[in-house]
Amino acid sequence: MSAAVQSTIAAPSRRLLRNWRATRVMVAATLRGELADRWDWMIGILNGITYQVTILLFATVVLVRFPPLAGWTVGEILLIASIRLLAHAVYVIFFGNVYFVPNLLQQERFDTFRVRPMPVFLQLCTHRTPVYRLSDLAVALGSLILCVQLLDLSWTLPRVVGLLLGVLGGALIELALALHIAGLVLRFRGSSAWYFLLDSALTNFGNYPLVILPQIMQAIFTFCVPLGFVAYYPAALILGRSGEVPFSPALVYLSPVVAALWLYSAVLGWRAGLRAHARHG
Repeated sequence: MSAAVQSTIAAPSRRLLRNWRATRVMVAATLRGELADRWDWMIGILNGITYQVTILLFATVVLVRFPPLAGWTVGEILLIASIRLLAHAVYVIFFGNVYFVPNLLQQERFDTFRVRPMPVFLQLCTHRTPVYRLSDLAVALGSLILCVQLLDLSWTLPRVVGLLLGVLGGALIELALALHIAGLVLRFRGSSAWYFLLDSALTNFGNYPLVILPQIMQAIFTFCVPLGFVAYYPAALILGRSGEVPFSPALVYLSPVVAALWLYSAVLGWRAGLRAHARHG
């Protein structure tokens, strides 16, 4: 093998290693900064737990007051909520800084990412470490433990794999939707309102079976904005209720595929947003 070919192969590896080292340094630095004010992040965790528990309590009260909901028991709907919360926790812990793109633009801090010799997205995700977001993970795990107690299920390997893939797929779908918004914000100088809309949609519709909604909304949340794939379809697969989902039973297997396709389109939208911002920023 020629020296030129070896150099071509080794260059991406060196770049990846350099980015990995820089990521570790930046995460460690931001983590020290976040933990410096102990009361601040403790209050943040408490607020996060209170918010997520309030949502779950509201859903539980509704389900207990009007059982069952479209044939779904409390434990089964709690499984949907648990998958949704776990996916959201994974997203916000690793990629939640995407939410701050409008703020960084308003504060004229975003352009500092563009002049450094590192990927902009990597700098965005590591410019702060959201310690308080561990509250989302704590509530999600607590919800899942309660759900397992309520459900009479044998947690076989296929079910565990389905749960893990569902959580991963849901996290990547939320990341994809957030990246699409970020790309639009970069191009058109949008505000944080779009992120609030996304969070509200996930909170209001992502914790319940899709079948309780009108058919037009079922179609929108399946084929236009894939909220159904964040938790509902994976839960239907785990519970063996694929025959009851709208449109096609095959949809319960497609969460990872939908996540990959949406993430691919989101990366294209993010890059287009960066190019537009560079031209007009």
